[in-house]
Amino acid sequence: MTTYSHTIRLPRLVVLLGLMAALFFWVAPRAAAADYDETLDRLGRLQDLAVSYAAEHDADPILLTLGYTRTGDYNTTMWQLTAGARDTEFESYVSQNDSDLSALQGMNTVTLPSGQAIDFGHLLASMNLVYNGIPITGSWGGDCMELAQAYYGQASDAAGYAEAMRATFNIDDDGSTSKFGDQDLRADLDSVVVGSQLTKDTDIADALRSYYDGLTDYDRAYQFISLSFGTVDTSSTGFADTIYNAVVSDSGMQLLFYMNGMWTVDGWTIDESYAPAVRGATDLLAEYLSGAVNGEKVKSETNNRLVAMGGQALADALTALGDSDAASAALAAAESGASSTVSSTSAAIEDATQTLQSHFNVKIFELLLLIVAALAVFFLIMSCALFVSHRRRH
Repeated sequence: MTTYSHTIRLPRLVVLLGLMAALFFWVAPRAAAADYDETLDRLGRLQDLAVSYAAEHDADPILLTLGYTRTGDYNTTMWQLTAGARDTEFESYVSQNDSDLSALQGMNTVTLPSGQAIDFGHLLASMNLVYNGIPITGSWGGDCMELAQAYYGQASDAAGYAEAMRATFNIDDDGSTSKFGDQDLRADLDSVVVGSQLTKDTDIADALRSYYDGLTDYDRAYQFISLSFGTVDTSSTGFADTIYNAVVSDSGMQLLFYMNGMWTVDGWTIDESYAPAVRGATDLLAEYLSGAVNGEKVKSETNNRLVAMGGQALADALTALGDSDAASAALAAAESGASSTVSSTSAAIEDATQTLQSHFNVKIFELLLLIVAALAVFFLIMSCALFVSHRRRH
């Protein structure tokens, strides 16, 4: 009889624990599809509050608005170093005046007027970096890096990697399956185009409405190519070289590669074992962009390309992470002309650096987050077990 009782109760306990765990994750904040007009209305209201707050706190309303939306994966150490630390006082101000705006945090899919879906949270976060003068790292360059990481070790050369990556590149996906799906791709290109138009007085919601009014894939790709690479023949084999070189020569990407173990201090260059995978990802992007504009020669009206964070800003960021050797190597490479030297982001990097150094140690902070997460799961399981034990006694 006792044996029979245990064989019945154990499966029930397992099922109950499973249901409780599912409930726990279900009630946690989740990103869901959102209405386009409602989202832009909220964005406009958020910026109105940012303008009011900025007038009394000597702040930039654009950075306040975009920074408020950056949570989760868009508030890591890398994002704080490049996009800047979020203003917690402004968040409290928003909560007190319009709590509905919290829906803009942790956003995922929004359906555009064209019927296409886009990762809106990714779009806004990347626009934050583009506005800071870092147009590659938080957008297409970062996604190429993630795609390279996902397929690392699965091929021996760039062509092999590109072929393997076709299975998930630009597929219809909300981020659940692909590291570089169609929603990410649209967010990457759009963030560069719209982000480059922002000034301190720009109405972000109006800028997005104007941009998406009648937008086609051709228009999107053409504008992106023009801004990112200047005048270029997309049917030329050199177009793929241009995109790859833009990634590895960009200081922001060098920081990102380094923080992910894909960059070497010796010679300050990409790790040769990762280079084919990164090249495979950028080759796929080049292929897509060329196809989107029908292989045409894209002409830049100004022939001015977006600038990236400078070598000094990169060195400052590495110093903030406690990597003095890497900082010296990066600065030496910049001075020798090996990396981008034009900087419009020194102030943002300096502010983020001071925040990181004065408020917490990066590695300890990340470890604490892992400990807190583990404790939360442990207490959840213990609570379930105690609940079952209590039910048995009654």
